[in-house]
Amino acid sequence: MTLTEKIIARAAGRAAVAPGDEVWAAVDLAAMHDSSGPRRIAGTLERLGGRLWDRDRVVLAVDHFTPPATVRHAEILATTRRWARDAALRHFFDGVGIMHNVLLEEGLALPGTLIVGADSHTVTAGAAGALAVGVGATELATVLVTGEIWLRVPPTVLVRFEGALPPYLTARDLAMAVLRDLRADFAIYRAVEFAGPTVETMALDERAVLANQAIEMGAKNGIVPPSGPVLARYGAAAAAAGRPLAGDPECAYEAVHAFDAAALPPLVAAPPNVDNVRPVADLAGLPLDRAYLGSCVGGKAHDLRAAARVLRGRRVRIPLQVTPATQRVVEETLADGPLGVLVAAGAVVAAPGCGACAGLHGGLLGPGERCVASVTRNFPGRMGAPSAEIYLASPLTVAASAVTGRLTDPRELL
Repeated sequence: MTLTEKIIARAAGRAAVAPGDEVWAAVDLAAMHDSSGPRRIAGTLERLGGRLWDRDRVVLAVDHFTPPATVRHAEILATTRRWARDAALRHFFDGVGIMHNVLLEEGLALPGTLIVGADSHTVTAGAAGALAVGVGATELATVLVTGEIWLRVPPTVLVRFEGALPPYLTARDLAMAVLRDLRADFAIYRAVEFAGPTVETMALDERAVLANQAIEMGAKNGIVPPSGPVLARYGAAAAAAGRPLAGDPECAYEAVHAFDAAALPPLVAAPPNVDNVRPVADLAGLPLDRAYLGSCVGGKAHDLRAAARVLRGRRVRIPLQVTPATQRVVEETLADGPLGVLVAAGAVVAAPGCGACAGLHGGLLGPGERCVASVTRNFPGRMGAPSAEIYLASPLTVAASAVTGRLTDPRELL
């Protein structure tokens, strides 16, 4: 079996499963946030009896409407906090940061576990070797009551990266290379497993980018088998608990796709789709109005440190908004310097959260504005006005473009 199949088999209490099998699986962790959580599911929960199957395995994060920009936002936060208090949740994170990143930071996303979350980017937890799937709020309500979920076992597609990652590339460039070559629908209801020598040397922050972007590839889940620093951190405990850490050597993948990381140029996804990917050099010089560094995929400590490499000793020509993914990212990058470098370069730092990326508040784009951003998606209206243009790029490209005011290949400044 592949790693995804082994995790499902364990959760379903079976010796083995195969693609296409339908199972009821025991959930290890259920996650939601202020947008997908209590305001949407409280009524359904009451109709199902109102009792959580295990309050210690439920995670609730306030990340979409904080700090509140409207009275309605404040009402949603009040509802969320009241529900968390009444439920006596052990894992309630109020303004700590984006749910997906908090799961990894707090060690709640563990190798070999099954995680279900009411958000499509729940798949980010696959960076730690977990099987993480996103569902709708109604389905999550049934998980919260029963502790189980129905799954159809997906076939697994292997994406391998070979070669050393050049200093002008990040995992975001690798993910865009996959979307460029295979398109955004190549993995519909499939597990995408990311592996290879390039991935094995990556820190958890960079693995999170690959797992996160699996949902943009149409996947049911994205997963990175634990290795290197991730295996060292979690491997012993996972093995002791009987949780799988890798697929079988003889497992069968539906397809295998190989990429040479060392041969790739910096890439950018032009609007209106995540797979409209081209080399940054092809669009170099395109005038920009704004630059944005943030989101679950682009606001991690690794991302801020990468941007600081470009911005040190320079000033931005266009507004650069930096929204760290979590409070811990703020603390770490303040302590070791990158956040100070960004501020010295002219960046404006916002509170951790999803507001601007999700088009809710805190930095929306106006009509006709053109922005280079490290966010998750670039469809019309994602970050504000439908006529605004979003160019998805790595933190290095975002930083370089903020310095010049035009879309810029980071190799020019590194």
